[in-house]
Amino acid sequence: MKFFNRKKAEEDNPEIKAQTEILQNENDDLLDQIEALKLDVTELKAENTRLSELLTTSKYYRTLVKTGGGLAALFLSYILLSVVGESSRDIIWLLLIEAAFIFMMLKGDEK
Repeated sequence: MKFFNRKKAEEDNPEIKAQTEILQNENDDLLDQIEALKLDVTELKAENTRLSELLTTSKYYRTLVKTGGGLAALFLSYILLSVVGESSRDIIWLLLIEAAFIFMMLKGDEK
């Protein structure tokens, strides 16, 4: 019974009512700010997705990927020719021919 009596006495206190109202208003403001931040995050995610798609379709990105692939092919060719036992003079010429071919292939894509 004391609990109920004390609660009723607290409800009558105007100071507690004022503090409760202040806290409720602050809580509402914080909830509004959270909702605004959620919207901002959603917009930023959409912008990030759009920019990622733009990057993957850009000519620079494709050229960079093809150049990386060409360098990887040169490296693997060198390792393979070394393992096979090709002479160093022949390896240089074969790799130069391959590099020229890759360069011409990349230049042909730009047109």
